[in-house]
Amino acid sequence: MTKKAVAPANPDPERQPNSQSVVTTPSQHPTPRPIATTQTGERQFTSIIDRSLGLKVSGSSSEDFAMVLIRETMEAIRTVSGEADIDRVSGTLNAAMAALAAFKPADEIEGMIAAQAVALHHGAMECLRRAMLGDQHADTASKLRRDGANLARGMTDMLEALDRKRGKGPQVVRVERVVVHEGGQAIVGNVQPAAGGRG
Repeated sequence: MTKKAVAPANPDPERQPNSQSVVTTPSQHPTPRPIATTQTGERQFTSIIDRSLGLKVSGSSSEDFAMVLIRETMEAIRTVSGEADIDRVSGTLNAAMAALAAFKPADEIEGMIAAQAVALHHGAMECLRRAMLGDQHADTASKLRRDGANLARGMTDMLEALDRKRGKGPQVVRVERVVVHEGGQAIVGNVQPAAGGRG
């Protein structure tokens, strides 16, 4: 019986027989493009994504930019360790793609912000997961919780940066200097005319 081997993105003759292909999204392109290879123990998983979806979730019209951005995001996310289950790897990568798509990036800058936010979220959750493992020193668990909290704050920073870029950030009025002469009064804030007045 002949088995059909699926070549990984970077073929390795020693690992090729154990390689498998994860179709991250249903491909409607005749030649879907590999974007990432996940090494888990002795097995390799090659993630393949449709070109049109890659362009959509990256906010770019450049296929090279889209593929690099998605590959970097996938490589920044822990999938599994040991002898991985292909469904679990595929589910993790599909979830990351759904998260990227939810940002609806309008250009490359927004695509990069989205990718960083997704990677930070997964990093935070991984730190918090590890903090709950048993049989570890209390100091280690405490550090993991702090690291998780810092990564989570970094993720919200990315969201605020995206809002500012899209003009949704809070309007800030900075008062550099206020001079009040003798007998005068100064008011800093929102001043509304009295009802019925002439201003």
